[in-house]
Amino acid sequence: MPRRAVLVTRPEPGLASTSEALQRQGWEAIACPMLEIQTYEPIAVTDCAAVALTSANALAALKNWPRDRLMVTVGAKTAEHARAMGFSNVRAADGDAEALLEFCRRHNLTGQSLMLACGKGYGLDLAVALGARRIDAYAVTKRQALTDAARDALLSDRVEGVVLYSGKTAEAFMEALGTPERNALSGVRALCLSEAIAASLTEKDWRAVEWPDPLERLGPFVT
Repeated sequence: MPRRAVLVTRPEPGLASTSEALQRQGWEAIACPMLEIQTYEPIAVTDCAAVALTSANALAALKNWPRDRLMVTVGAKTAEHARAMGFSNVRAADGDAEALLEFCRRHNLTGQSLMLACGKGYGLDLAVALGARRIDAYAVTKRQALTDAARDALLSDRVEGVVLYSGKTAEAFMEALGTPERNALSGVRALCLSEAIAASLTEKDWRAVEWPDPLERLGPFVT
């Protein structure tokens, strides 16, 4: 019998929308968020030419910012979240930190006129490379265990793939596995947003390690 379940390891924002997209394709989406996001108090508006975002999680801390301020996002999905909040001057890179770095350099968005809003401990190298000001907008904590539904699906060999949208998520997922769950990965596809995430995994643990665009890699469920 074909495996129908897909584990969605993203936290919100992103967990619900990814799960809904998988369900539209005929998959059983099982929520298994591996990160806890703690949003900080709103960031005071400061004078800068643009704000660069490595994640949609930073947007909540920017809720008081002028809606015409230039927002440069790591990818299209984060750009969608920014526009949904009413930001009207939003531009998107191609989906990872390296693409964001290249985009900012190509458009002369560097130096202290650029503010990088990201998670605590994230974006340090990116800020240095861009010469940007950096501010913590949220904190990230790894979950220590899979959800019961995700663990049961893995151990009953119902999981076709695990959707991994960040390196930290992939790290947390692997750390949360016991020996039975890790052994079960031999029949499961790792569906990664980027090559960098895929490279952080040990390929022999999985049936396949694939990237980019997890939803496109899966396609519609076929019986």
